[in-house]
Amino acid sequence: MIFDYRKFLFCFIINYSFINGTTEVLRPRGVPLTKKSFYDPGKDFQCLDGSATIPFLLVNDDYCDCDDGSDEPGTSACSNGVFHCSNIGFVEKIIPSSRVNDGICDCCDASDEYNSSIKCENNCLELGEQMRIERERYLELMKQGNEIRQTYIATAKQKIDETKQELETLKSQMNEVESVKNEKFEAKNQVEELEKEALEKHRAKEEELRKQKEEEEMKIREIEETKQASDVFIKLDTDSDGIITLDELKSYQGFDRDNDGSVSDDEAKFFSNGLEQLVLPTFIESSWPMVKPIIDNEPQNEVEQQQASEYQTDDTNPETTMNEDESLDHEEESDDIEHESESPSIPAESTVSTSVTLEYDESTQKLVDDAKKARDEYNQAEAQYQDIQTKIRELEVVLETDFGPNGEYMALKGSCFELDENEYVYKLCPFDSASQRSKTGGTETNLGRWGKWIGSEQNHYERFIMEGGTQCWNGPARSVIVHISCGDDNQLIRASEPNRCEYSFEFKSPAACVFNQSILESTDNVHEHSEL
Repeated sequence: MIFDYRKFLFCFIINYSFINGTTEVLRPRGVPLTKKSFYDPGKDFQCLDGSATIPFLLVNDDYCDCDDGSDEPGTSACSNGVFHCSNIGFVEKIIPSSRVNDGICDCCDASDEYNSSIKCENNCLELGEQMRIERERYLELMKQGNEIRQTYIATAKQKIDETKQELETLKSQMNEVESVKNEKFEAKNQVEELEKEALEKHRAKEEELRKQKEEEEMKIREIEETKQASDVFIKLDTDSDGIITLDELKSYQGFDRDNDGSVSDDEAKFFSNGLEQLVLPTFIESSWPMVKPIIDNEPQNEVEQQQASEYQTDDTNPETTMNEDESLDHEEESDDIEHESESPSIPAESTVSTSVTLEYDESTQKLVDDAKKARDEYNQAEAQYQDIQTKIRELEVVLETDFGPNGEYMALKGSCFELDENEYVYKLCPFDSASQRSKTGGTETNLGRWGKWIGSEQNHYERFIMEGGTQCWNGPARSVIVHISCGDDNQLIRASEPNRCEYSFEFKSPAACVFNQSILESTDNVHEHSEL
């Protein structure tokens, strides 16, 4: 009889067990059931990456022959190898081969420490029972949450139908209102044209009256100007001969331009405009423009002072005695000069526009009233049109928003949820905004506004992002990623800032409780049965 070493060695490398009535399929240690067919003891073993073919007795011989480590699934010989924990009664597990017989229990069935100094207990059944209880709780939560989710879906469907119906109604109303608005616009334009013509005629009349009034005022000012110039001429003509000489001009200290205490010939000639003597018409035409500013600006002009000094009475000198009539005449003349000196300067030509307001005649007033009424009616129609447009856009946004595969997340729109976390109060308003505020007071900081769903391929609705929040100092704009999971109530349960200005919220909602056959299958992914 020929001794078959392969069969003999296979007795040592084959892993088999009977646990609580369940049986594990015989195969090399560390090989998952899905790869059992690659490990046939009756054939040479081909490395799974095709790098080599070796005798089967070299499998699990604690020496790495294959580049991918597939010949040593049950030992730690290959650094890139993997070990499969069957974990019957619980969940199978894949660990790196380096953990095999390292003195640490990694597999609940103790299969990874078969040749170790440490003794590991097989507690897969206990862990499986614990997981079963947790699974039942989870499934119960999913069932309860799903019942609420179904009401969300029904409400969302009804609201979407109502929104569509309201949108159609508003669009129909908008066409009617737009037609009315266009009619009001045309009526407004027509009456405004008539109003414009009437107002132009009215303004032309006002302009004509204004010019007439200005001309009249100009004439009055010219008369007043001539009178003032004449009065000053009389005062400067100290000998009252009807002629002002250079000496008479020199006697007036106000003409001392260089303030040296006397009026020079050149200074006198400046105010006489180069003339040796001045009569009244020449004085008004040539000299008065230079003299007037001096006279107007004198707090107490020297003509009055000099004349008052000449007419003072002296009881000891008969030559200086004045009779009573002369004294009265001088006082009246002095009062006139003082009045003229203290009065404000009156320019020769008006630089201020004269305002003239002329009341509308009956026909113009009617056109103005009609135009105002037409504008009011148009503005009212325009406001109504804009209001309908705004409502239409709001409804369109609702219909365009992704509220989940069946609209279940629409139940969250319009609601806000708060959470006290450390020193802040966080607020989440789904499909709107997120913010934080200090518990000690102050304004809210905008963390972002509704962005979009950013879930995985398996669950597109497991998270969404709020973006475009308040800019951080020397940093990005704040943003929040909201992770949603199943819960029997809508609740913000956790908030954190894992990165600067990038926040993370955890939110539970019945809208995320999707209970179907796939959920049952995913929770049944445990080895509570035989592999046979």
